[in-house]
Amino acid sequence: MMIDVWYDAHALADSVMADAYEALRDEDRAALKKCIARQHVVWGEYAAHASRTRSFRQGFDLAEDVAPAAYALLVCEASYPFAAAFAAALMPALLAGVSAVLPCFIPAQDQAPGRDPGGQGVRAPLAPLLGTLELAGVERAFAASESEICDLAELLRTKGDHGSGGRIILLGKPGFAESLILPAHRAGVLCRSLHREDGAEAASLHQDAAHQDVWFWPDLGPGWFRTRRMRIFS
Repeated sequence: MMIDVWYDAHALADSVMADAYEALRDEDRAALKKCIARQHVVWGEYAAHASRTRSFRQGFDLAEDVAPAAYALLVCEASYPFAAAFAAALMPALLAGVSAVLPCFIPAQDQAPGRDPGGQGVRAPLAPLLGTLELAGVERAFAASESEICDLAELLRTKGDHGSGGRIILLGKPGFAESLILPAHRAGVLCRSLHREDGAEAASLHQDAAHQDVWFWPDLGPGWFRTRRMRIFS
């Protein structure tokens, strides 16, 4: 299977993305804009590529090349209730300059991707997640089963132009999409699983009353979505 075939088979329709944005209440839209703006201010935006060479008095030179990861696969439960935490995983990849940011949602087995069972519109809480993508300028998203997303991860590693320089983020309950983890590690693809429980406050993130709608994963900045290569020579 070619990657484009996978994309076409699992992409959410443009109308679903647009409906998600329209389904947001004004106060929810404002909260997401605030969260995204805070990510911009705190992390900043990185240059696409950076290179430098340093000479050391011990008689050697060190050349470094830093570039965005080849892709960022953001795998999320379709029922994930924390849009701000989703934004906090998405924005560092965008700010790092990753060109292929691929949000993939795993719906419950008895639900069609993106819409409620009665077809009356975008199903909550997926609407805030898709609305976040719209606000962040991400124009495509996908819905697939865990095994189908494993197929995509394998395609990205072996049949695309990406090689092993990708990143995978898993957002869900403990154990969510864990079948992706071991193959990723074996292939040299960095993979992290992030968990936030309802009502729980992360020990490394404390919010005042004015920032209850803002979230950060403190050790998941744009640097995690960057690759670094070094060359030492005389």
